Amino acid sequence: MDWGNTMKKILLLLSAALLLTACTGYNNSTSVTENGVYYHISSNHKEAMAHSFRWDGKEDNNVITIPDTLSDGTPVKKIGGFTGIGVPASFGIDYYYEWPALPKSTKPMSEEETQAFYKDYANDHPDELFGHLVKLDKTEESSDDAPVSGSEASADSGEGGVTEALGADEVNDGSAEREFVYKDITFTINIGRNVSSMGANMSEYSILYDINHCGILQPDGTVLVYRPSLYYNVDPENETYYAADGILYTTADGMPVVKTDD
Repeated sequence: MDWGNTMKKILLLLSAALLLTACTGYNNSTSVTENGVYYHISSNHKEAMAHSFRWDGKEDNNVITIPDTLSDGTPVKKIGGFTGIGVPASFGIDYYYEWPALPKSTKPMSEEETQAFYKDYANDHPDELFGHLVKLDKTEESSDDAPVSGSEASADSGEGGVTEALGADEVNDGSAEREFVYKDITFTINIGRNVSSMGANMSEYSILYDINHCGILQPDGTVLVYRPSLYYNVDPENETYYAADGILYTTADGMPVVKTDD
């Protein structure tokens, strides 16, 4: 018996078994958005996972409902979790915008032409978030001012300057002072009876990351910054979770599910 080849086959079988064990059955090719919530659907279509809520920035659109089932009858069993062979997917509330397609041309547009196109688009669509989101930084100086939703903007925690976002009337070097306008908003999350699993290390910080780190540049030049909070309701027939005073708990041990920022 060739023990070398036998051991190789055994190792290959073990690797395949581990890969199959790690595979979650969720992937991007089976996904759908319903009522603002983006879902991954398992490859066997037996369950769905709520991945994110795509918020349009409207204050009256602050109720997120995770239903018992999707419109095709697929039960929603998870909020966050893992996709592919085990990639973490934390549930979050994200600003939602549609990227416009670049105009077709015989030659590729230069970076300057692309930026000009997006700026013109933002100016022509003042009510859309695209081009008007600005990244909020914790410090006055940042070397990581990456573009956000077509913008190139940064701000400090409330007193310093902010560079113009795409779609503003002018682009400056960031020296202009900006006024920050703060508004409180509470997102109500209604959870259906079939949800029995949450992503690991669920926290307010991860759920609200996008809202806490971006502001919306207003036509008058001010930057609107929302201060979000969460309130939970759970279907009484849910056997895994319950809510009390807007806080989400695990039924088995009565422990809070979502970590707070405290």
